[in-house]
Amino acid sequence: MSYETDERLKSFLDTNQLAREQMCLALLSMDKRFSEVRPRHPRGGPDGRRDIGATFRGSETAFGAVGFLNQANDSDEHRRRSRRKFEKDLQSALSEHKITVFVFFTNVNLTLKDKLKMETFAHSKGITYCDILDRERIRILLDSADGFAIRFQYLNIPLSAAEQATFFAKWGDDIQSLMSEGFGRLEKTLNRLHFLAETLLPLGHFTVMLELDREYLGSEIGHFRAFCSLELVEPRDRVVGLLFGSTDDPNRMNAKTVNELNLSIGGIERARCGRQWKETLRDGADIPDPFTKTREHLVPAGSFTAVGLQTAQRLSIQFDGASSFMRIQPYLLLRDIDDATFALFLNQSLADKVTAVRVYANEYELAAYSRSEVRIEKPFGNFGVPMCFAEVELADSWVRVMHDLSPFRISFSDWTPRRRFSAVEVGESPSRPS
Repeated sequence: MSYETDERLKSFLDTNQLAREQMCLALLSMDKRFSEVRPRHPRGGPDGRRDIGATFRGSETAFGAVGFLNQANDSDEHRRRSRRKFEKDLQSALSEHKITVFVFFTNVNLTLKDKLKMETFAHSKGITYCDILDRERIRILLDSADGFAIRFQYLNIPLSAAEQATFFAKWGDDIQSLMSEGFGRLEKTLNRLHFLAETLLPLGHFTVMLELDREYLGSEIGHFRAFCSLELVEPRDRVVGLLFGSTDDPNRMNAKTVNELNLSIGGIERARCGRQWKETLRDGADIPDPFTKTREHLVPAGSFTAVGLQTAQRLSIQFDGASSFMRIQPYLLLRDIDDATFALFLNQSLADKVTAVRVYANEYELAAYSRSEVRIEKPFGNFGVPMCFAEVELADSWVRVMHDLSPFRISFSDWTPRRRFSAVEVGESPSRPS
């Protein structure tokens, strides 16, 4: 393509000064010694005969001028015209700015003697670095792998098969990496927009999953207590916090005293039960601390009983929010738990088995904490959950589980929660209604 490139440089861009300057600007940007390469007035207007501005080696001001001729040839007349253009452009630049670097582009082929005269003139004016890119030097740049795209854009010369192989051998991996990164950033942005839109939906559930260090028989776990105390940063409808959790022995649901418990049927392998409460704010009262032993103003918000677990490697405790069957306000929205903090209260033997904590709400995984990120405070004393526990059970003391030196925190600003599954579009499901 060298012949075609040389011929098009002579006249293809005649009268198109904008394209000439843009092509030369792109060529100068290929030289890593130059940064902040920018046009001055390529669409017309006074530019002081300085078509391009740049910074040389990070500190020196550099100017560039484009001296293309129409129907260029290599006659003595065209070479003289190029030299005169060079001298006028340089003197004009020096009349307004103190510069030490000057670059000149021309589509005329200059002799070594021509270039020496031009460089000598530049040095006499205080220029320490002068670079002259005549037609042959420009052609070499355009016919290189770095210049193929510039050549195609401004001279409309397509890549041959050999040039395509050279181009992709050098830039293929970079292009693929750039595309992957671009699509990755786009996907992250769309995922965040999707999540932020769904924070306006009612809070269906808030679930804490405790992952154990191995699979245990129910008889190995025996009696267990697992509760979560959550504090909202912005109370909604006078709700300042949530308390919820799970334990064994369904008799505990209605027991007023320890005597009403049936310890013979206790243990996670026999049955489970759980309760949840909303903590409300009294008029004129201070906001209570949800991470201490005592709790006040707890309003029951639901309960459950369930069969026991013969084996377990994960245990979950859950606050059920707005019912999907019938939603009666007031209820919390997903966005209400942004910046919420929470702590876990477990019996000692259960806490010792926990190797990770994962947090979910609606369709999202909000956070995950490894054992190294979890701190266990032990013993904690008698945590103030309004349920009865026998002394023999409390011998396995309460411990408070937190994130390092502070409570766990849910932050929608620090990270975008991961959606656990995508909604199925109409037409994808074979069981869709007709």
